[in-house]
Amino acid sequence: MRVKFLSLLCLLSIIAGGCREEHLISSRDYRKKVENDFKERRKLAAGRKEELFAVFKSGLDLPAAEALKFLYAYMPLSDLADYDGEFFYDNVKIVLKARNETPWGKSIPENLFLHYVLPVRVNNENLDSFRIVYYNEIMSRIKGLDAESAALEINHWCHEKVAYQPSDIRTSGPLSTILSARGRCGEESTFTVSALRAACLPARQVYVPRWAHTDDNHAWVEVWINGNWHYMGACEPEPVLDRGWFTEPARRAMLVHTKSFGAPSNEEKSVLEFRNYSIINNLSMYADTRIVNVKLTDSFGKPVEDATVEFCIYNFSEFYPLIVLSTDKNGTASFETGYGDILVWAYKGETFDFRFVKAFDKDTVFLCPIKNPSDSGIIHIDINPPPLKKPFPPLPEQLVHENEKRLAYEDSIRNNYIKSWIGENEAVSLAASLNIPAEEVVDIIRKSEGNYREIIRFLLEFKDIPTKKKLKILNLVSEKDLRDTRAVVLADHLQNAIPYDSSLMWYDRDTYDAYVLNPRIADEMLRSWRSYLKDKIPDKLRREALRNPELIIQYVNDNIIIKEEENYYRTPLSPSGTHNLRVADNHSRNIYLVALCRLSGIPARLDKGTMRPQYYFNGKWNDVYFAGENPPGTKGLLKLVCEQSDLVPEYFKNFTIARFENGRYNTLQFDYDMKISDFEDKIPLPSGYYMVVTGNRTLNDKILVSMKFFRINPVETTRLEVVVRK
Repeated sequence: MRVKFLSLLCLLSIIAGGCREEHLISSRDYRKKVENDFKERRKLAAGRKEELFAVFKSGLDLPAAEALKFLYAYMPLSDLADYDGEFFYDNVKIVLKARNETPWGKSIPENLFLHYVLPVRVNNENLDSFRIVYYNEIMSRIKGLDAESAALEINHWCHEKVAYQPSDIRTSGPLSTILSARGRCGEESTFTVSALRAACLPARQVYVPRWAHTDDNHAWVEVWINGNWHYMGACEPEPVLDRGWFTEPARRAMLVHTKSFGAPSNEEKSVLEFRNYSIINNLSMYADTRIVNVKLTDSFGKPVEDATVEFCIYNFSEFYPLIVLSTDKNGTASFETGYGDILVWAYKGETFDFRFVKAFDKDTVFLCPIKNPSDSGIIHIDINPPPLKKPFPPLPEQLVHENEKRLAYEDSIRNNYIKSWIGENEAVSLAASLNIPAEEVVDIIRKSEGNYREIIRFLLEFKDIPTKKKLKILNLVSEKDLRDTRAVVLADHLQNAIPYDSSLMWYDRDTYDAYVLNPRIADEMLRSWRSYLKDKIPDKLRREALRNPELIIQYVNDNIIIKEEENYYRTPLSPSGTHNLRVADNHSRNIYLVALCRLSGIPARLDKGTMRPQYYFNGKWNDVYFAGENPPGTKGLLKLVCEQSDLVPEYFKNFTIARFENGRYNTLQFDYDMKISDFEDKIPLPSGYYMVVTGNRTLNDKILVSMKFFRINPVETTRLEVVVRK
């Protein structure tokens, strides 16, 4: 009788408005904040109103609606620009399904679920439907396991799919990483975090932005188990948690950090908090730490508020800022770091001050940011990283042996998948059928790895495109593009590129291939933006821009709003995404401008050193400056020389060059390991103040560093001798 009565009550409540659903976000205050932030984001993303927000008209249940609003309220511009509501809703459904189907799902604290399970994005990868595609496979793998065993097992599953191999800075999504069966540490950790989150295990990528004791960085994974965070090497399974090859290096780190997606929860040790995310300092979990206190005063001894303080370490021949803080009303800033030497650089406006702080300095660092850049001068400094520690005791030999045996078996699974890719003989046969050079096709197919089907499809289909042009574009794009770009994307760029016409073009065919036809601009994911923008950008503008490229710059100025911090993961928006959203960060805006120029037949690029957008016109490359940016004036020339007979210095290995802008020296982005002999005889650079940093790591870990200051004057040639200390 009681059961019937309760059923009747529920039926009546459904008729009256439905049984009360459980909130995903239980705190009324936090729920209200999310709702308000979501409304703000709707305004920001008005350019994609239908694509993003129509999903809310489909009758979402309460937990799904709150989850989706949480994602929208705090996601970066790249996600708002290049993905639609159905994509995020499908991911929300799968994560809520995992929450209900795993033994630990409902016991995970709400703030951890929101920040470290729900988000699709891990770091700066290209998003995909990994959770949806692999959910059943992962769940079947961990059936009957507790949370700790499940985390270890998922890492073994990840190792079966992916192994380490270095690659370029663009981070592949998990599906593309599996497709190629390899990735650098940032891709391995993104993939492993995604797999753990698919099983409703709170997980995050943690990152040493730069090591102090060697020129490199590293990323790995932390997973939350039974009330505590533990670490694992991504795709590098150990028999227990909290072990990895990087255990000892991490004890010498100066910063280990992670980004926490969403509005700050006030439940973690945040070193920086922003509207959309927080930066968490995890270093004390790995290494001994100390606090470096900095106080800024002006020339009258008064505190300097809202100045910028950078805590920098030497790495890759530059002083890399581990963290950038602002001073409080007392002129102070504090940073928890390791026991290595650091450079503290403080500035406000165009003036600055700096000091090298040794590992065991305990006094507050007093700085007075009133210095101006120098025409000349040199500083020699010896820098020490944190010392080596006594290693942790090794694991039991039997445990290690069993794990190694299992790893070898998992290697065989992954290698068998790799062997299933098209072989050289098949690639030669394909080349013969297309009547093209075999060696060229073999090389392209080899580089495409698990994406070979898309490359073959591109070569065999799209009969309207000559095979010669197909080979041209396949040789223009990067190796990673060959590994994760779909055939239709490559075809779009050939079908919709303005054709080369020597009677109309003021440049040669090589310039056309590299800077008009080429779809690769910077570190963005290749997408089909030509056909899309061709329909959106007025024909009249494209025709007139051929005679006056400044019209493209004006168009971008008039139509794109810059919100730098809103794209906080720094994943570039696609050109079509920027066009739709009408909001971008500076880097994505620059990519968009280059795309519009190339669409119009104007050669364009991002300058290698400065990353400044440029277009080719009147026989020269012209820098682009948008509204609010001040051109530096006439360029000068820099001639690099090295008279050391026993060393050919390499960029980002033995030396870097930085230009003074807005109170700090910004490193020029030339290629890694580029020999000094490979630079132009005279490098055109904006006039102004510069610094060259050289370094030499000795066998006892000491680093012999020099900072040399110089000036490049307009029109003149400046001779710079690069000297690496012995």
